[in-house]
Amino acid sequence: MRSAAAIGVVCLGLLAPGQAEKVTISAAPKPGQIVHYTATQEIAAEVVPDVPPDAPAGQASTLPTMKVTSKTTLAFTETTASPDAEGRTMALLTYEQAGGAMNVNGIPMAMGTVSELVGKTFTVIFGADGRVADVTAPPEMAAILGPAKQLIINMYKVVPVATLAIGESSTSPFSIPLPLPVPGSGPIVMDGHTKTTLVSVDAEGAEHIANCDQTFDAAMAQPKSDPAPGTDRGMSLDMKMRGAGKLRFNIDRGVTTSNESETTLDGLLSFGGSASATPTGAKIHGVIKTTLTGKY
Repeated sequence: MRSAAAIGVVCLGLLAPGQAEKVTISAAPKPGQIVHYTATQEIAAEVVPDVPPDAPAGQASTLPTMKVTSKTTLAFTETTASPDAEGRTMALLTYEQAGGAMNVNGIPMAMGTVSELVGKTFTVIFGADGRVADVTAPPEMAAILGPAKQLIINMYKVVPVATLAIGESSTSPFSIPLPLPVPGSGPIVMDGHTKTTLVSVDAEGAEHIANCDQTFDAAMAQPKSDPAPGTDRGMSLDMKMRGAGKLRFNIDRGVTTSNESETTLDGLLSFGGSASATPTGAKIHGVIKTTLTGKY
C-alpha cells in the first residue's frame, strides 16, 4: 500500500521584500502530540494473456486471465515524545485495526500477515534532519519486521524534507513492493520518486492548512538472463507506475489531515525464450487508490 503519516511544517516568516514566504516540511511529527490515523488502499487489476515477440507464429499464451481486487484498512495512533539531547524524536505507532480482503477471479485469497499488526506498537526514531532513522518492534513481530518496517518508512517518505514557497516543488525517492501477485516470482520492488508541489496555505480558524499536489513515478525492469547456451532465460518483467494525489496538512499542529492518491500500474510479463518451446507472457494493468486521514 502506497500512504503518509505525520508531517511537521514550520513557518519561517517573511523573507526580504519581493521574496515569497516559505514553509519547511519535515516528516518528523510535533512533540507531545497524539494523532489518530485511518488509511485504506484499494486495488483493481487484471493480468491478460499475451504472446511475447519471440514466440512461434500462431502460438497462444498458456497463462490464464487473472482479475485481482483487494482492500486493506488500517487504524493506528501516533504518540510523539519530546526530542532528546541530540535532536532525535521518538514516536509510538499503535495499531488498533488492520485487515483486508483479496479476491482472485472471485475466489477469496489470504492477505498475508497484515492482521498481525493489531494491538502491536512500533517505535519510530526520527533524526535531527526529520527523516526516519530507525523502526523497532516487539520481539514477537521479528518474523514480519522487515515488511512492517518498510511500510512505516514509506508512510513518512511521502513528504520530503524541504523548504518551499508556493509553487515550488521537491522530489524524494521511494521503494515500494509490487502490490500484485506475479506467477513464478517472489517479492518484487519498484523504485521511483515523489514530486511534491506546495499549492497554497489556507487559513482555517486560527490555524493554517497547507495544500500540496503530488505526482508519483516508479519503474522496475527485470530483464531475461541467458547464463549458458541452450538454457531457459526464465522470466522478464517490465513494470511502470504513475499517479497523482492531493495532500493537506495542518501547519500549526504538524498533522496530515488528508492524503488521497490514485496510481496506475502497467507492465509486461514474459516467460521462456532461447531454450523454451513454449514462451508465453501477459499484460498487467491495475489502479491503486489510497486514502489517509488524521484527527487530533
